[in-house]
Amino acid sequence: MAASTEKILKEWLSRLDGDLPELYLVGGVVRDMLLSRTPRDIDLMCRDAESFAKRLAATRDAVVVPFEKKADEPCYRVIDRQYMESFIDIASMRGDTVFDDLERRDFTVNAIALRVGPGGASGEITDPLNGRGDLAKCLIRAAGPDAFVSDPLRILRALRFAAELGFTIEENTLAMMKSHAQLLKNTAFERILAELLKIFAVENTGVFVRMMDSLGILSLIFPEIIAMKGCTQNSHHHLDVWNHSLLVLENCEYILTHLEDFFAQASDKISENLKKDDNRLSLLKLTAMIHDAGKPGTRAVENETGRITFYGHDKIGAEIVSGIAQRLRMSGKDQAFIQGLVAEHLHILNLSHPDVRPATRMRLFRNMGDDVIPLIIHGMADISSTLGPDSDVREREAYLEWAKATVMEYYENTKKQLEAPNFVTGKDLIELGMSPGPEMGRMLREIREAQDTNRVKDREEALSLAKSLITDVNGMTV
Repeated sequence: MAASTEKILKEWLSRLDGDLPELYLVGGVVRDMLLSRTPRDIDLMCRDAESFAKRLAATRDAVVVPFEKKADEPCYRVIDRQYMESFIDIASMRGDTVFDDLERRDFTVNAIALRVGPGGASGEITDPLNGRGDLAKCLIRAAGPDAFVSDPLRILRALRFAAELGFTIEENTLAMMKSHAQLLKNTAFERILAELLKIFAVENTGVFVRMMDSLGILSLIFPEIIAMKGCTQNSHHHLDVWNHSLLVLENCEYILTHLEDFFAQASDKISENLKKDDNRLSLLKLTAMIHDAGKPGTRAVENETGRITFYGHDKIGAEIVSGIAQRLRMSGKDQAFIQGLVAEHLHILNLSHPDVRPATRMRLFRNMGDDVIPLIIHGMADISSTLGPDSDVREREAYLEWAKATVMEYYENTKKQLEAPNFVTGKDLIELGMSPGPEMGRMLREIREAQDTNRVKDREEALSLAKSLITDVNGMTV
């Protein structure tokens, strides 16, 4: 048993009086210990889990929280009130024996149990399905023929474990996943989203997205991609909409795994940006996959030139991904994040042109805040994936250079500038004779824009600008 796991068990179990029930460490904790990985959670199994959880909680200042960790499997989390990060999950044994329980689990590598004795001492390993053999072979293998029927979410879990562990999915298991893919329609979207976000969190998500696509899984979760397949584009592109989107995802991943190469000393700040919310990195890559969902519905061919156009696909795409986010039960914050990236994914490319006014750029930066950084990265991946015969290598290189310089400038100056307090407030305008109302709001935005672009450098200059915008004491503005 890993020293850290044994220490945790000792801390929890050493105070128990009397005999322990037949108690086992099971599932991912045993798998991770055998792989010399640090387990995320401590999962115990015994008969009458609720009774044992209450008994364990009574030995310290702890609370028992019942929840469903897996489908139709009640579990009890015992949480230390003084140290909320310290907890143990206890599930009831299914069947008459430990063998019965293990044979009902998802994959052989998760169907290994380790007996736990008094004080948390480790005992013998029970491995009826030779999970240790599959660990040695780096294989994900279904624990039984009904594994995916029992819980279709295991189809995504197989992909997630393969992605996180760097394992291969065994051929028969892959065939079972494909044949049972339709069962995912009966799975709660919240559970599907949780697994997807974990898959999109790994460094080589593109590989597993393509695998999901080949197995027929992806179009069940995202039916919007069906129209993207075979949707041809203009001569700036070398791929159809769907394959372009997959390439954007893969280029996005490349940038994210080589931040230092692209952004030098700003790479740490970008990493902080992408980690400030649990799902932010995953959602950026997920957005790359569906950012052009609006193209099929806006595709048109010009009569005179035969040129293919997608006018307004960014706005239509934002509406589509909003629908996807709602269907998957994303939080409002996550929904706003991906919708903003899609709505502005063309705008950010246009902002790199040298004739764009600084005020126009700063307006987007103010509206997007820190989300502008993942938006810029998405733009880098997007333009790098546009390699048709009429695409301009100079335009790609210019955007990439602009993106690098803009991100550096954002962290050195722009962010501080945007976060600085307003030089002028509504109270100031009232004192200058202006009446509250829409015109005041417009004027405050105009003065703030002047502040953001350094046209006014201090409060005195901002007040001077305000006075010049007010034409009479009645509050009319020019």
